[in-house]
Amino acid sequence: MQDNSTNERYLELAQKQLQGTITPEESAELAAWLAHDDGQQLEVPPAMAESRDLHEKRLLGAIEHSIGWKRSARIRAFRLTTSAAAVLLLIALGWWLTKQPSPAVPSTVVNNNNGSPGGNRAVLTLGNGQRIVLDSAGNGTLFKQGGVQCIKLDSGSLAYNMSSGTEEVQIHTLSTPVGGQFRIALADGTSVWLNAASSLRFPSSFTGKERSVEITGEAYFEVAADKGKPFKVAFNGSVVEVLGTHFNVMAYADEAKSKVTLLEGSVAISNSSGRQLLKPGMQAFIGSTITTGKANTEEAVAWKNGLFIFDNEDIHGIMRKLARWYNVKPIYTTDMPGLTFSGTVSRYGNVSGVLNMLEMTESVRFNLKGGTIEVSR
Repeated sequence: MQDNSTNERYLELAQKQLQGTITPEESAELAAWLAHDDGQQLEVPPAMAESRDLHEKRLLGAIEHSIGWKRSARIRAFRLTTSAAAVLLLIALGWWLTKQPSPAVPSTVVNNNNGSPGGNRAVLTLGNGQRIVLDSAGNGTLFKQGGVQCIKLDSGSLAYNMSSGTEEVQIHTLSTPVGGQFRIALADGTSVWLNAASSLRFPSSFTGKERSVEITGEAYFEVAADKGKPFKVAFNGSVVEVLGTHFNVMAYADEAKSKVTLLEGSVAISNSSGRQLLKPGMQAFIGSTITTGKANTEEAVAWKNGLFIFDNEDIHGIMRKLARWYNVKPIYTTDMPGLTFSGTVSRYGNVSGVLNMLEMTESVRFNLKGGTIEVSR
């Protein structure tokens, strides 16, 4: 078993490989690790949990055939919960899904439309109604307003900076479409990542005794500490109150309940039903009432890290995630009660690759035509 620092190194190399930024020396290092034959167990999680033994053989065979990887040590399957497992899955599935022109095993997915993944796309709407399409705007200063300067840093990042001058507070809105994502640094230094089909409504600068924003959809926050100004996030009739912390809010209208997942610090969640405190590693489920429980934090923020992580998730929940990112519409040809999956795959492969992986469990079938996906058993 590799230690954490080693696992982090291979995760870094795997991500570089998927992004096409890996150097020849790093590529050789990664290849040497994959080909190691020191007798250690090489842990590769199955992409999905059902029919574990059968699926493991098919998946490993497909990966070996596709990337030419010949294992010399015994391979043991288990749920994806460690850095080492994540590294292997990123490498194996990432190379397989993004490098191969077709799946290595038979599939019923019809590739009339590859369902390309989403990317850094968003629109910034200013207080006067002016709209700035960020994915086509050039880098640099977008505007100056009173004592605030707004800068586009790169294709997926926006920053509000306080400069000299009189503060003129306006309410702005950052919106991502289906298949979009974007990051913004607010005027107080708080960083916010927006997932697909989401919006963040915020002041151009924070004045007064608190910092308040509002979201729809899903967002991850790293809040700048300021004991004198609590940070509040409003969504679906509820409010998260923090001083300085890292947390994720999932509040899509098509989900039965909203979720708040706390990674660091502490937050309080309140609505008309009451108030609940969260500690790190906990998650709140918010509907007519607020309940709390232990969280799978990796799954909660997987989208921010370029992954889909399914943790015993039902097929309908999976398809909602795919619909938001790939701009596709699922159509169910039959009822599918109790059909759940666990596993991980990159968000940056085409949707057909994700569907093919799900099909390998032999418990679900897909027919991808244009912008729709027929789901059957």
